Amino acid sequence: MNYLFRFGKKVFSNFYLGTSICFLVWVTFFDGNDLIALFGNHYELRQTETEIEFYKRKVELVVLEKEQINGTVDAQERFAREKYLMKKADEDVFLVENPSKASILDQWTGE
Repeated sequence: MNYLFRFGKKVFSNFYLGTSICFLVWVTFFDGNDLIALFGNHYELRQTETEIEFYKRKVELVVLEKEQINGTVDAQERFAREKYLMKKADEDVFLVENPSKASILDQWTGE
């Protein structure tokens, strides 16, 4: 304890060093725009920018798919059959699930 007291006395006897340490502690923990919140906001900004890029790519894919579907009547019919399971009156529809899309746990348990 005595060593800690001597170290603190030595550090704070230099005005500039003591003031700098107090300033760093204040900016790091107590300020309204402290460094901890700044780093958290920076991380959240990067995460949001990544999500924006992801959704921009998704929108481009949807627009491309829309252009392809609106191109011909055959494409519209194929899309309706695949996505919405539409069928003609004299047809039967069979659904076959793709086992590769199931999770590993489902594959292991056989569900």
